[in-house]
Amino acid sequence: MTTGKNFNLFLMDGTVTGRIKCTLANWTGLAYKIPRTHLSQSKERADLKQSGVYFLFGKNEADEDEVYIGQAGLRKNGEGVLLRVTEHLKDEAYFSEAILLTTQNNSFGPTEISYLEHRFTNLAIATARYRVRNANDPNPGNVTEEKESELEDFISYAKMVLGVLGYKVFVPLVERDAPASAPAPATAEAAAEMTLYLSRKSRKAGRVIEAQCRRTSEGFVVLAGSMIDTVDGDTIPKSIKALREKCIARGDIAGDKLMRDTLCTSPTYAAAFVLGMTTNGRTDWKTADGTTFKAWDEAEAADSADRG
Repeated sequence: MTTGKNFNLFLMDGTVTGRIKCTLANWTGLAYKIPRTHLSQSKERADLKQSGVYFLFGKNEADEDEVYIGQAGLRKNGEGVLLRVTEHLKDEAYFSEAILLTTQNNSFGPTEISYLEHRFTNLAIATARYRVRNANDPNPGNVTEEKESELEDFISYAKMVLGVLGYKVFVPLVERDAPASAPAPATAEAAAEMTLYLSRKSRKAGRVIEAQCRRTSEGFVVLAGSMIDTVDGDTIPKSIKALREKCIARGDIAGDKLMRDTLCTSPTYAAAFVLGMTTNGRTDWKTADGTTFKAWDEAEAADSADRG
């Protein structure tokens, strides 16, 4: 069971839409969330003249979430990570907010920031929540095993900080090592990551479509490897049709296979995404023993009422 964490958030401008400074007990790191429109207000901060790594968040022309991850060393003119971020203002790719990571004791050197840029970039690519704009794989540098252990601790906290500041760039949609749950999960933790199954003959495709999804705290994630009926039915919801078209265009659906975990807001939308038509996902999705999600969910609700 994981322990709680105490994050300290300081609203520098007194509003939730302004600049936010984030610190954490027993962490030497220091994080700033700065809207693009507020970068000039931070130019006198000494800790942002240090070396560090940064994340630029925005959307591309396809309305997909994007991130660019970079590093900045200390310059001869005394400037550091903030100046490097402001230099991106002239880039063609747009970003709306930046998160800057540095340390409270100014302990990052060239080796440390190179390693961090490399690790953060590859973690973001592996998580696949955001389109990573970095064209090249950053050089990891040459760190000792002792320094690597220290930096990995920094990364563990930084991943949580990014999430607290509103960006789940390092939070996977599903935990890949989570086992398929039992027919009736005994704990809330097990139920939260319950795996569901769909198997249905498609008249449009002329074959059985089989898929899996995982119920999470965010919704229902159709798992990579699931079959997709790529022929749209006449009754398919417009939003699901648009999602399927987007997935095909960016290569997330290849042939009749889903190549990337895809989040849907409900079991019905998850089933419609798989089958390409309006359907009742609460009865389409079943637990490992064949119980419909509808029956399982109603039993769980009744049990919770009894316990209450």
